[in-house]
Amino acid sequence: MEPSYQARKITDRLLLLTLLAAMAGAAVTQFASPLAMNLAGGRKSPVEVVVLTEPAMFISYTPQTRKASVRVLSNKLHQKSPRERAKKLLQTEHISAQNIKFFEPAQTNRDRFWNGFKHALSSWRYNPFLAAGAGWNYLSAYHRRRTDLSPSEFALLALELTQLEPSDFAVTFPPRKKRSSRKAEPVPAVVPEIIDMAPRAEKDRPIIVEVLNASGRKGLALELTQYLREQNEKGLLRVDVLQYDNYPTAQETSWLENYSGRMVQVKQLGQAVGLNGEIRTGSAPNVICDTRVILGKDFRMPL
Repeated sequence: MEPSYQARKITDRLLLLTLLAAMAGAAVTQFASPLAMNLAGGRKSPVEVVVLTEPAMFISYTPQTRKASVRVLSNKLHQKSPRERAKKLLQTEHISAQNIKFFEPAQTNRDRFWNGFKHALSSWRYNPFLAAGAGWNYLSAYHRRRTDLSPSEFALLALELTQLEPSDFAVTFPPRKKRSSRKAEPVPAVVPEIIDMAPRAEKDRPIIVEVLNASGRKGLALELTQYLREQNEKGLLRVDVLQYDNYPTAQETSWLENYSGRMVQVKQLGQAVGLNGEIRTGSAPNVICDTRVILGKDFRMPL
């Protein structure tokens, strides 16, 4: 039996009211949340989140450039509450705590969490269960008060992450501690905005590269050097391989290490050689190249 006209009318009105309430709730959330305003383009300040792994990570994301800085923190704190731990960590690292969110994942080992995050970021299109798993992990953290991200903020942030790749993340590790009788100087607290900082004249020249073989396979650095030089001669990639050599130790994974502000060109280099992971930022004072390509055991030559 078909529903009566009056019943259909009531149902339609209820659905309309539900839709209007949802839209009103979304609007209130957007204007009340600095994070939502940043993602919506209403503000130009970055989105900042502390991920409470061991060690913790401070992530600063700029929606306008779609680039993210990831600073691995050196301090380890053990407050009971994740909120207290995040607050104390920010104070210890001298990071301004205004509008900064925190998230404590179920997997607190930084390397395992970060590898899982990169895998989900690059593979969720082919495996939707990864996105469902991320949603479940968030709901678990929200229920146990391991994050102060509201459901609407998480939804907006998740939608933004679907447009990114691991190579859009520049990772900075804490400096290695050296034995010295002098007191260590404080490390700058603010993570720099990841944009293409190179002057225009710098962008016009080929990017200077060093290739280091950490795979244990003989001749791999030379093989990639020849490939990159051929790409440059064909005009497919503006790159100048300064030299190639062996890396001091064997490495399981490959990565790019950036020493310049030429993030766009470094990302293009990574795509050309098949390295789509995060870009590590280096601080060696005597380096004369723009970036280094470290070839680990997982590296395969481009076809």
